[in-house]
Amino acid sequence: MTENATEKITGSLKNILYRNTDNNYFIGRFICENSNEPITIVGYAFEIQPGERVAVEGRWVKNKKYGMQFEISSLEVMVPVTADGIEKYIGSGMIKGIGPVMAKRIVKKFGMDTLEILDSSPGRLSEIDGFAQKRIAIVKEEWKKQKYVREIMIFMQSYDISNNYALKIYNNYGNDSINVLKTNPYRLIEDIAGIGFKTADRIAERLGIKKESVFRIKSGILYIMRMLTEAGNCYCPLDELVNHAMGLLDIGQADICSCINMLTSEDSLVIRGEDDKKVYLTCIYEDEVFVARKLREIKGSKANAFCSAVGKTLEIPVKKHPGGKSFLSTDNNEYIERIINELTADAHMMPDSAQMEAIKKSLSEKVVIITGSPGTGKSTILDIIIAFFKSMSGVVLIAAPTGRAAKRLEQATGCQAKTIHRLLKYQPKMNRFLKDENDMLAADVIIIDESSMLDIRLFRALLKAIEPHTRLILVGDVDQLPAVGPGNILSDIINSGIFCVVKLEKIYRQGGKSQIIYNAHRIRDGIYPVIKNSENNDFFFFDKTDPESAVDTVIDLALNRIPSNFNFKAPEDIQVIVPTNKGIAGVNNINLKIQERINKTNIFYNKGAMRLGVNDKVIQLKNNYEKEVYNGDIGYIKIIDFENQEISVDFDGKLVHYDFHDTDQLTLSYAISIHKSQGSEFRCVIIPILTSHYMLLQRNLLYTAITRAREVAVIVGSKKAIGMAVSRNITDNRFTGLKDLLAGCF
Repeated sequence: MTENATEKITGSLKNILYRNTDNNYFIGRFICENSNEPITIVGYAFEIQPGERVAVEGRWVKNKKYGMQFEISSLEVMVPVTADGIEKYIGSGMIKGIGPVMAKRIVKKFGMDTLEILDSSPGRLSEIDGFAQKRIAIVKEEWKKQKYVREIMIFMQSYDISNNYALKIYNNYGNDSINVLKTNPYRLIEDIAGIGFKTADRIAERLGIKKESVFRIKSGILYIMRMLTEAGNCYCPLDELVNHAMGLLDIGQADICSCINMLTSEDSLVIRGEDDKKVYLTCIYEDEVFVARKLREIKGSKANAFCSAVGKTLEIPVKKHPGGKSFLSTDNNEYIERIINELTADAHMMPDSAQMEAIKKSLSEKVVIITGSPGTGKSTILDIIIAFFKSMSGVVLIAAPTGRAAKRLEQATGCQAKTIHRLLKYQPKMNRFLKDENDMLAADVIIIDESSMLDIRLFRALLKAIEPHTRLILVGDVDQLPAVGPGNILSDIINSGIFCVVKLEKIYRQGGKSQIIYNAHRIRDGIYPVIKNSENNDFFFFDKTDPESAVDTVIDLALNRIPSNFNFKAPEDIQVIVPTNKGIAGVNNINLKIQERINKTNIFYNKGAMRLGVNDKVIQLKNNYEKEVYNGDIGYIKIIDFENQEISVDFDGKLVHYDFHDTDQLTLSYAISIHKSQGSEFRCVIIPILTSHYMLLQRNLLYTAITRAREVAVIVGSKKAIGMAVSRNITDNRFTGLKDLLAGCF
């Protein structure tokens, strides 16, 4: 055991002591075959399981605190050679249908022949109590799958690719996995989360694809365009695209420009503009053009009262409306005001001038945008608008981009609200919406809340399903962060200057005395917030400049001080929201620290970089329409079933079951990113804001974070970091063309 000495050691992994969810770094106890002595191994590796026999190559290093450790550089999984190793191997959770108890029975029955039985005679499992034919079929399929995944791992090892991608590749490509890797490694970029161009490029190089290959250059250009799109842009200036490509591909300008022209002629890219050329992915350009045309079409179309989906005009009854005139006529203002006054009186509401304008414009204009910060009464006036249309027998549909936003909208209005995907009847297996131009939504009025979260792709899908006669009301806070996807829809529509926009500014929450909303408005306007930690306040600040000290304070506030002082439940009522996932004061580290403090269970599931336990608070990371859970939904783990390889999560009383292979849809949510918090509200939010977050500090990020709080907002961090965020207003840095298209200037 000589420091820095390089060795190759064979043995079995006893257990994992620590795993960093950020980078897959782990520390484990390892039993060497030649000496049967335990050693500590450290390094970056894929999801090996306790009991697996592995060969590790690396060097000995001396840790000041823990002594000698073996730092691995490569790792190869091997077949276990002891009965105990086989038992741990097959009972580790890698095979659905076999948990620790069943693994013990199998090895007791078959001993060292266990793996051979699973390979060639899995039907013999029926000799063991508890193995019905259905379970045997599951185990047979899972064992076959695991063997094939191992083949992919071995193949990828030869190309220096981390093995933790093997299962993702298999789940995506199945038995065609190795063929895909050999024929077009650049497909991995689009299809496999976590694989970028450099990884795919390394495989391509080893497969003999030359640096100057047109195939490689075009793949690199498309990769850059997709990355820019995922960052929120709809196009990229040509000069910037060329510079990005030269840096990524290490290729000259002429070759890159030539390949851009090829991609244009192949209809993969579109170039617009004369002097300042703008390069689009063709699909995104078509999205923007469609949205601009359809919005103009809706705005310019006319309707008498309401039109049903089949085009029938619904006239207002004479007894309600003398003369039978359409209530939308300019001659009927008196009648409209009387109805509005009756509805507002029923709602015990005294609308201000801006709110009254929003209500009236929603009745007379085809496209209306209602914007304002939380607490300005958007939900209240929506109640009036919906009630008015329904009193006229109109069909009103309301929706929001996310599940949590739709749930909040439903609670606020008392009317059924759906996600836009559910409204359009999205079919995940077909990857298409059933509602489109061939089967449009039967609605007289469509109201979309949290419209700042709309991206260009989803908005196009929505507009395709809207009849020209239908009224469209977009509600949202334009000062929040824009959508995660491409586009800046709400801002572009407002700034085009051709649609009716009503901005609500008067604060009604807590009688207009909410410091949360007051400070949110100051931040929005580039003014430093007022910090006064006093009783009867709802906005607090704790001055911490050191990241570790700040994290300790965040955890103490979340688990102890706030629950005891405000009678909030932890973690249900309290949400930590953070600018970034990484670092000491990032989402991942805070989640781990809170998990260690709050979750005392000994039932945990480890998969790769994840460690999930019974009772953990988790968040859904993407829409799952089959399970009817959506991006941003927060729930609690109730059951971890190792034998059937399932995790069951309670989402507001609904128990949702996840196969172990699907758990990459979940992550801990004691802390979440500010972007993930969009569309949600929490009784209390705690926001660490430090100078270490400087790359992400900006005005609309801090504004969005603070406005997620319904009752209490707490900032933990430095005044300098707050000042950095308040002073940086970079909301318009996205490259989008919708505003110019709407204004006819493109």
